[in-house]
Amino acid sequence: MKLKRATYRHIEAEIYAYYDTCRAIRELRERIIHSSGREEAYGAAVGDGYASSAVEWRATQLADNIMLREMERITKAIADVYSRASDQTRLVVWLKYGLILEGWRPPAELAEKLQRTNRHNLSARDMAWMLGVDESTFHRHRSGFVYGVAERLGWW
Repeated sequence: MKLKRATYRHIEAEIYAYYDTCRAIRELRERIIHSSGREEAYGAAVGDGYASSAVEWRATQLADNIMLREMERITKAIADVYSRASDQTRLVVWLKYGLILEGWRPPAELAEKLQRTNRHNLSARDMAWMLGVDESTFHRHRSGFVYGVAERLGWW
């Protein structure tokens, strides 16, 4: 089965934005943990059906925040697929999306070569040439990674 173009592009956008999403998760958690406002006072004052303390309110907000859960689910799916990927796939993912996880590092000479160019201006053919693989092999690794994330998220 083939992914819809919009779904494929959406997953690619999530891979590109992986680090930004992780930062947003941390910031949202910090905001909830360190928040103080009307919600706390209202929940503590009313009692019935609401958290009876500020700590309970914060715990409930962390557990029930839909946006936070979805961002965590997406980043976990990307990290899970990445952890099972081969070194060649990790090279493709690094070159295409700039993603490096789990202490994996690209070869120094390739990283140095990429510093002299703008990753976003490279075509798939150029990226395949830099990796020393055929263009179809490059696409196979890239698509395999994207489809793996889609499968992990249940979007396929």
